Amino acid sequence: MSSLDENSLEFKRQAVHLLNGCAIALAVHYLKPAYDLWLLVPLLIALVLLHVLPKIRPKLKIMNHLMYHFERKKDIERFPFKGAIFYGYGIIFPIVLLPTDYAVAAILVLSVGDSFSNLVGRRYGRHKIGEKSIEGTLGFFVTAAVATSFFINPTHALLFSFVGAVIELLSFWDDNIVIPLTLALLGRLLLP
Repeated sequence: MSSLDENSLEFKRQAVHLLNGCAIALAVHYLKPAYDLWLLVPLLIALVLLHVLPKIRPKLKIMNHLMYHFERKKDIERFPFKGAIFYGYGIIFPIVLLPTDYAVAAILVLSVGDSFSNLVGRRYGRHKIGEKSIEGTLGFFVTAAVATSFFINPTHALLFSFVGAVIELLSFWDDNIVIPLTLALLGRLLLP
């Protein structure tokens, strides 16, 4: 895959990541107070479908379209929809463990921060730490802090965003699980 094709794929992936994450955060914001943990039912159904459908119906048109337009080639071959599946499992932690606004903030840190770290890092990243860049990390921190400050107090928004950015920069495991799990635990420590 050429560099241009790879950048185009990553832009599409990050746009979907950002939009889906914001939609999920808004759904949690508006629906969790009324439905509480019942909100997890559609999420769990979607996760089961993402696990099962590629195995039982590999030629299903919608699955093929999603896979070949939004998945990295290595993930199509090894673990189709890996990012979406890990993201879905990851956001269960804040939904279950945190009050609504903090759950929304944790989801926004993951979706907004992660998307912008990738986009900013690809475009402006010059100072590398491993495969990541300081510029991408700053993009993560700033955008996540702005997004979360609408839902939680500014000090906690900055702390959530900083912790998420550091995990994104240094994590050796999938950040779609590590970031929301860590933020859920941090939120439990911050709240009375």
